[in-house]
Amino acid sequence: MSFITDAAKAATEMRRVTRPRGVVATAMWDTTGGNQLNDALTEAATVIDPEAKLLSGTHGTKEELLALWTSAGLTNIEVNGIVFPCGFDSFDGYWQPLTEGQGPAGVYLRRVAEDQRTALRERLRQNIFGDRIDGPFTLQAKAWAVKGIVP
Repeated sequence: MSFITDAAKAATEMRRVTRPRGVVATAMWDTTGGNQLNDALTEAATVIDPEAKLLSGTHGTKEELLALWTSAGLTNIEVNGIVFPCGFDSFDGYWQPLTEGQGPAGVYLRRVAEDQRTALRERLRQNIFGDRIDGPFTLQAKAWAVKGIVP
């Protein structure tokens, strides 16, 4: 299924189970670019695996979310962009959750062969730290928060 189909079904289902005048809300990663948290892995992965471009894209725009919530029959819809820092104590603090399958990037990481995963880890570490030694670092994250009211 496509992102739009899945999101439309989810919005409709949330509306169905919410009482009248209740709030339906969710948040999702902004995959339209500029999300360092997700883009870091995608940029490193595309060097090793051209299919990694699937980690980002143009779906999930503000306009699409507004249209989805409208098509689900919600009113008073608000879509807000959120940008926030994600700090890590070390590279392993960033990498470890990915190896456990966390988020779309983690799902991707679990699909690739071990040699690709090792190469990706090293490329990503180099992209983040360059010549610096491992230590604390911050990546900016971008998400959309959307809410609407059940009539």
